[in-house]
Amino acid sequence: MNVLIFSVSIGNGHDQVAHTLRNEFIRQDNGSKVKIINTINYISPLLDKVILDSYLNILKFYPKAWGKIYEKTNKLDPIIDVNDIANRLMSSKFRKTAINFDPDVIICTHSFPAAIISRLKQKKRIVCPLITVVTDFNIHSSYINDNTDYYVIPHEDLIYIMKGFGVPKEKVLPFGIPIKKEFCGSYNREELLTKLGLENKKSILVMGGGLGLGGINSIVKSIDGFMENIQIIAVAGRNNRLETKLKDLSTKNRLEVYGFVNNMHELMELSDCIISKPGGVSVSEILSREKPLVIFSPLPGQEYENAEFILNSGVAVTTSDVKKIPFLISQIFSSEIRMKCFKELARLLKKPYSARNIVRYLTEKYGSGR
Repeated sequence: MNVLIFSVSIGNGHDQVAHTLRNEFIRQDNGSKVKIINTINYISPLLDKVILDSYLNILKFYPKAWGKIYEKTNKLDPIIDVNDIANRLMSSKFRKTAINFDPDVIICTHSFPAAIISRLKQKKRIVCPLITVVTDFNIHSSYINDNTDYYVIPHEDLIYIMKGFGVPKEKVLPFGIPIKKEFCGSYNREELLTKLGLENKKSILVMGGGLGLGGINSIVKSIDGFMENIQIIAVAGRNNRLETKLKDLSTKNRLEVYGFVNNMHELMELSDCIISKPGGVSVSEILSREKPLVIFSPLPGQEYENAEFILNSGVAVTTSDVKKIPFLISQIFSSEIRMKCFKELARLLKKPYSARNIVRYLTEKYGSGR
């Protein structure tokens, strides 16, 4: 099967989903040809850098502005359609790529390339199926395009939003957000502790996604100041400055600091509670390990929507005051009923085999032609 995947390198989630799907296609059939295109970088490496830097600066200095942008564009007929402008400028390049690769199916893990491919399908310049994978626990209107064949969404409970956008139920596949296969496995705790050199005690994982956002330094200091005989695992992602700050901290509890890691499944498995920003992929990974989640500092926009969904599902708690975090954790640890509820509700909500199910479905439907 030939599979063309378009992603966007804003944050880490869209790219991670793209690579997870590619690996699963190849795992199920090593004869598959799968190509991933970083959409904006493909258009212009300079534009990619400008957009990423602008996005990061907005998140860092003007998060409310990002929330307003997200809100204003979340309708099917926005005043300024950025996707439409891009479509007109970039569609010919995408068409040539698709023709040269000759895909059986095109998958988009971001709304931007999905809109471009949809326009090409509308003009019949591309005829293969278009699959859009939604990577947050809400459906933004920018994902909705008339020429999309299927939408993969995080959960059945979001089908009503698709219905509100006029998308037929038969086009909606509630398989979940694809996560790495490592999050589906079972692990021996003692072996992991030995491998990573960690202690066998109550452990709290503090993370802020690939960008290391969310006040991790303040959270670590707050936990260490109010809790005893615990182990704190802090992941700074690609935020080198944060990693240095964390390593310079003097703490009474053991503090283990990591930068960007490829073994997050192991760190989650050894953790008794996780503090994180609610990115769609991160939440899916945490659910897969059935861990209690404390949400802190969600960004306006998709992270607010993610937080609302998982809080209403009973698998997380939240606070806007960093000083309250250790007390929330203590309440969770001191209640067997709450710990059991978190675990059982996460088990109901999680979809660890999303990638496998997506690939199986698409292979059965479109993979018999070669």
